[in-house]
Amino acid sequence: MGYKDAQDVKTSPSFLPPVEKLHIAHLVLVPKPSTHPRDPLNWHPNRKYVILAVLCLASFSGAIAPLSGQLNLADQERLYSKTKLEESYANSAALAGMAAGPFFFAPISHMLGRSSVIFWCVLFTLVCQIWGAVMTDPGNYIAYVISRIFAGFFGAVPTVLGPRIVTDLFFLHQRGRAFTALHMAFLFGTIAGPTFSGFVSAHSFFPVEFWWTVGLLGFTLICCFCFLEETGFDRECFERNPNIPGEILANRFATFFFGQRVVLPTTWKETIKVGVVPFLIGMCPVTVIMGVFTLISFGFYVGVNALTPVWLQKPISEGGYGFSLEQNAAFTFCHWIGIIFVQFYGHYLNDRLPLALARRYNSGIWKPEYRLHVLWLPSLVINPIGLGVFGVALQYHLHYMVLALAVFLVTIGSLGSVPVTVNYVVECFTQYPAGAGIVIGAYRIVYGLTISFYVNPWVQAVGVGWVYGMMAFFAVFSFMFVMLLMWKGHAIRGLQFSSLGSSEEGERLIIKILYANSEGRKDAMAFFQDS
Repeated sequence: MGYKDAQDVKTSPSFLPPVEKLHIAHLVLVPKPSTHPRDPLNWHPNRKYVILAVLCLASFSGAIAPLSGQLNLADQERLYSKTKLEESYANSAALAGMAAGPFFFAPISHMLGRSSVIFWCVLFTLVCQIWGAVMTDPGNYIAYVISRIFAGFFGAVPTVLGPRIVTDLFFLHQRGRAFTALHMAFLFGTIAGPTFSGFVSAHSFFPVEFWWTVGLLGFTLICCFCFLEETGFDRECFERNPNIPGEILANRFATFFFGQRVVLPTTWKETIKVGVVPFLIGMCPVTVIMGVFTLISFGFYVGVNALTPVWLQKPISEGGYGFSLEQNAAFTFCHWIGIIFVQFYGHYLNDRLPLALARRYNSGIWKPEYRLHVLWLPSLVINPIGLGVFGVALQYHLHYMVLALAVFLVTIGSLGSVPVTVNYVVECFTQYPAGAGIVIGAYRIVYGLTISFYVNPWVQAVGVGWVYGMMAFFAVFSFMFVMLLMWKGHAIRGLQFSSLGSSEEGERLIIKILYANSEGRKDAMAFFQDS
């Protein structure tokens, strides 16, 4: 039941059937909205969805930019006189920037506003794409890699500031789908960027793969300027909320050029605290446990995704598949199919299953751990199978369609866990959703950005088949950390800094009411009119 449905139920007593015994399931809105029309929880659903759509576009564009040079390794190899593996270091640099940038911008967004910071980060990402595109001199390799670092540094910001905006806009029972949309947009960008760039630059010199992203980022910048709004709101003290200009142009300039005018007043001490919070959250046991699972589960996908072009473009004589750039770009559609599957899977289950568990086993009372049960199929079953098939395909040089099947399975298994893990950690630290998102994002990237540096010695030591076979066993092992949280999550969440820990555990999301006679029907009507 969505927000509109809940309103309809509460305000339309005519739906009540004329029966002697009447059972009514009433969905409680958590968090409780205030009475103020400026409270983002009270905004019209269309207004919320437009903001979410722009956030998804910014996340998509920000992910495309730093990884857009992932496939065209041959041109770069000839220009810079580097090996394909050395060229893949640029992708590792981009991932390092993605991990580091959010730690820097989280405190800045607290002072200047999340929408303003997202706007300017999209602009700086655009500048970095132009920087990468003009690095066409043989001596520009280092500068080119640095451009990828900064493209990732700015490009990942919309995705990690997005969780704060999502929790401002949406109720608890809506967040699963919102987080799925936000993170699938980002992850789809990491896949679509190399695909589009591969086709665009297949018959051209490699910088063209950056120029097309400049247009996309420009369009994103316009959408951010037109539709993003600041969502911070104090529901306890209305007087603390700043006066926001009502005239459209004045509102836009106040939001993006003078952001401090539309955010809640703050101090340098609070800003520094926001900068420290991600590190403190990262040390909490619940974050470490979930982070280890994320590091292993998603890290292997990043490793597979970053190194697949190397395996595909290697000559057949060296154990590769001898793919051209255009063939490699076409191969990436197996990622597309996987992520589309994950989007439908997450949209259908990421809210429904936790709510059903709360209703069935806990009388409608919420526990954050209910969200983790969505992970059984993708993380425990599909991901290890995909990694194993990937290793076998490379070891025995099976048909490339077997490799494509493996990548499809790994995509489902790894990406299916991303919105769930972020949502869970955010709901363990509801006062600091941006900080929680930053930490879990760093865990997610850290393994993948280093794998390029040691995968060759690993392959030489045990063989390519056992490299990915070991990954499959490690993936199964990592799920034990999720099972630990399912079992003892409440106790583990208690082992953290008291100033940080906050969740919505114990909130009753569903209330069942029984009315035994026709008089009770009148009582029910009165109940819904008063609610």
